[in-house]
Amino acid sequence: MARIELEKRQKIMLGTTVFSVLLIVIGIVIGDPALIINLVIISVFAFIVQFFLYKYSYYMWVKSIEDQFPKFVRNMADNLRSGMSFKEALNIATKSDYGKLTEEVKRMASKMNWGIDFQRAMDIFAAKVRRSRMITEAIAVMKEAYKNGGAVANTFDSIARDMIMLKEIEAERESMMRQQVMTMYGIFIMFLGIAVVTIFVMVPMIKTQPDIRAGGTSISFSDPCLDSASFPCNLFSLIGLLLNIPKGIALYYTSLFFSVSLILAVLIGLIAGQVGENSITAGSKHSIIMVTLCLSVFMFLAKSGLLPK
Repeated sequence: MARIELEKRQKIMLGTTVFSVLLIVIGIVIGDPALIINLVIISVFAFIVQFFLYKYSYYMWVKSIEDQFPKFVRNMADNLRSGMSFKEALNIATKSDYGKLTEEVKRMASKMNWGIDFQRAMDIFAAKVRRSRMITEAIAVMKEAYKNGGAVANTFDSIARDMIMLKEIEAERESMMRQQVMTMYGIFIMFLGIAVVTIFVMVPMIKTQPDIRAGGTSISFSDPCLDSASFPCNLFSLIGLLLNIPKGIALYYTSLFFSVSLILAVLIGLIAGQVGENSITAGSKHSIIMVTLCLSVFMFLAKSGLLPK
């Protein structure tokens, strides 16, 4: 299974890479700098999105395994209590439906039928779900119970009860934190709105502001990147090609708020995942949504010719 998953991931990454390179080559052939920048951004975004989607799909797979694992452990306890060996109990357990876990249980049973020890079979399974601390610790206790003997069925029952209790506590926490996640979305949308309004109000005001003279000194509102080609001015030049804004004060402040909005989108998204689902990986979906929203707003304004120049 691990090998098949790896091959699928390689195919997806290869396809995305070919697609990204093809877009960039098309832009270079056409020779339009603005188009090249747009295609490069689309290519990079597509590559990053597929990487995060793969990580998130694995995260969701582990979550589905966690949901069904207590049921599997409880069935094993019932089978062992009836006098079956571990091998027989595992073979009987394969007849139950555990969702995503079903295939993994069948693989464990197949390994034991081929003479692999129960502990080794559980180690192989634990390596696949190593991101789940709950299952990893449960498997460690199951292996100790198997090695030491005694009331193994009672130990398995206790493991199942503890896991169910932990899942209920986690579900309650996620329900309570969902409101906080929505608040973070509201904060980002509010900041994005303020950034856009500030660009529309501040840039024309600065461009028309005359030089201020006081005490023999003169304060002028000029482009900070006028005589600079270093960071972040070189980055702002690329953003200018993306948003079709010529060099000047408008480009500087528009690029500044655009960059800050993108950084905020990524960070708030990751924090939302940590707060809502206790996982930064889960936050990747929030980051992708917020980044897409930010790009959509600025690209719409740019294509509509509404951004100040």
